[in-house]
Amino acid sequence: MENITKVLNMMELDCIQEKQEQYHFVQITSQFLRLGHLQDLHLESPSFLEGCLDQLLRRPWKNLSITNCQLTESDLTHLSQHPNISQLKDLDLGGVWLVNFNPELLQVLLEKVAATLQELYLDECGNRDSQFEANLPALSRCSHLKSFNLSRTSCPRPSWRSCCNTPESYSPEGVPLEGRLAQVWTPLMEIMRNLVQPKTIRIFLSPCPYHSDDI
Repeated sequence: MENITKVLNMMELDCIQEKQEQYHFVQITSQFLRLGHLQDLHLESPSFLEGCLDQLLRRPWKNLSITNCQLTESDLTHLSQHPNISQLKDLDLGGVWLVNFNPELLQVLLEKVAATLQELYLDECGNRDSQFEANLPALSRCSHLKSFNLSRTSCPRPSWRSCCNTPESYSPEGVPLEGRLAQVWTPLMEIMRNLVQPKTIRIFLSPCPYHSDDI
């Protein structure tokens, strides 16, 4: 009986904590909405955001950064369909796991912001090949895109892996081999041309953390 009482007390405490978090979240968002000139929102590892993103979309944002947190598919649906993102210039979803979401949601989002988006960060989002390729048409319409980051995610196309995942890509000391990089460069540039007309491309030559043999 004593153990049952402890469990019930813990459940009650969890409910109280959840209600307190919801209360604080409402208070915070209400303050955001009162700042009439606020255009940039950066949230790093917010524990309170899951299932509540729609409340932060009540005002238009030009720069939106939500990183290293859990979001629901409902959150991404709100983000992709909300009219207040139509002027978005910078979007950072680094560390937000998107692999289990419907890839069409990101496609709809990119299409909505295609006329204004300049920077897109999807590093550590777990995108699969099929998800990345499904979003290529929408990415190609982002005519103002200057910076696009897919670092620390699964290599976004089988052709990239086929070029990069052989042991010959690195010397025993871990130094990139110039001859192998020359073979990688041509198919990589073909893929990039299908996306946008980039002004600057940065390629960091280090082993992929998720595929240890990949560049």
